[in-house]
Amino acid sequence: MDIGVFQGDVPRTGRILAVSGVDGAGKSTVVERLAARLGATGRIARVSAGKPQAAWLETLRRRWRNGDDTGEGGEKSRGQGGCKVRLRDALSSLVLAVLRWRLSRHARRLARAGVTVVADRWPTLEYGKMDGPRIATGLPGLNGAVLRLLAGWERAIYRRIEPADIVFHLVVDEQTAIARNAARVKADKESTQDIVRRFRDNLDFQPIAHRVERIDNLGTLQEVLAVVERHLEQDR
Repeated sequence: MDIGVFQGDVPRTGRILAVSGVDGAGKSTVVERLAARLGATGRIARVSAGKPQAAWLETLRRRWRNGDDTGEGGEKSRGQGGCKVRLRDALSSLVLAVLRWRLSRHARRLARAGVTVVADRWPTLEYGKMDGPRIATGLPGLNGAVLRLLAGWERAIYRRIEPADIVFHLVVDEQTAIARNAARVKADKESTQDIVRRFRDNLDFQPIAHRVERIDNLGTLQEVLAVVERHLEQDR
């Protein structure tokens, strides 16, 4: 069913439109349809702000983060080894912060050139959220001071991220998120336990944006797109 979404003239200046929400909220489907419809009447670019890097770089980052930390005899090293793990995780998070900042600047340059940018996810300033700063502070020992320094750098980078013009934050209940994750085809798909944990950790957060519209995504795709259309019409 075609509901006639996004018909009419498009703005001469571009915008950054992002779709956010927990795993299983339906972000990918809405991003795909939103980009397709907007692309029929103007220039668009799609970006991903979740892991905004090439596949090879993400693989390298994961291997670095999940490297072998076993000591002699194959047992997991403790003490100093634990600090090394936290430090490696912190450096990985810092790299991700820089990549998200660079992506946001690239998206803003495209928008200024008249391109509508459709983003899958967008960063937040809130610590510990799925798209926010992740470096813990207040850890004891020598590396604690180093981690506090890295955490300060990470927060500074996130504060420099360009805001999206509108973020459509999709809201679903926990059981719907679990069911949708189980039904989708995806490499390295999250387990049900991962979905539950991430759902509860990210029930509510504020993306970096001029405007955030929270949309109940328990209905049909057409209903959600109709709500998106109304918000975009208001923003013209």
